[in-house]
Amino acid sequence: MRVDICASDDFDTIARLLRTIGNLGGRTDGEEWAIGVGLHRFQPSDGEISVFVDAWTVDVAGPDELIHQLLAALSRPE
Repeated sequence: MRVDICASDDFDTIARLLRTIGNLGGRTDGEEWAIGVGLHRFQPSDGEISVFVDAWTVDVAGPDELIHQLLAALSRPE
């Protein structure tokens, strides 16, 4: 499943996305927890979440269940 999350200049949402991935147990593929343009992979215990950032948008992809968990967590107030 692939989902558009936000514009690439929506830094508050991007920070929340990274916190949420971390809360789901996501580990980076050796990168820092800041993301720039490009493809970034995070490995929660039950799959992999790919975060793609280009000049316009940020989107995520991964197994359906994992993306549903991510979206549910993002939709809850912090």
